[in-house]
Amino acid sequence: MRVSEFVKWIYPQAKKMGEIDPVFVTAQAALESGWGKSAIGNNLFGITKGSTWKGAVQLVNTTEYFSRPDVTFKAPEKVMSVTKMGVKRYKYAVKRLFRDYDTVADCLTDHLAILKKPGYADAWPYRKDARQYVRKIVDGIGSKYATSPDYVQTMDKVFVMVENVVLSERL
Repeated sequence: MRVSEFVKWIYPQAKKMGEIDPVFVTAQAALESGWGKSAIGNNLFGITKGSTWKGAVQLVNTTEYFSRPDVTFKAPEKVMSVTKMGVKRYKYAVKRLFRDYDTVADCLTDHLAILKKPGYADAWPYRKDARQYVRKIVDGIGSKYATSPDYVQTMDKVFVMVENVVLSERL
């Protein structure tokens, strides 16, 4: 799927939700799913199973970043390898369980519910400003959305791509 096709597919659905900047939602879905190419079924955000999910799951190879070398997971999830990236920065190759949604709409609804959790309350006032919001969900206050050390910079680049399509297509 091309960038413009992905944006034309997700942005209108994200815009209907109305509670968070649709540029943020579209960009996050694009980044997490490789513009739809590496989505886990209808899971566009790489949302892991977690402790409360009762639906279907898929066990998938992925990458995570942690500040220590001894993170473990409960079977069937497992660490495949750990690479030291710097001081208190480790890159993990892992098998993780991801939520398997029936539809993209179900995924978008669940993603919004996650971002409304108390751990992200400090970010919520910024939800209509994609750039500020992404900084708040990874700033170390409350829950942290992403483990990638370059998440904010990468999202900034994706925001520009999404905004260019939105403007050119007048979505």
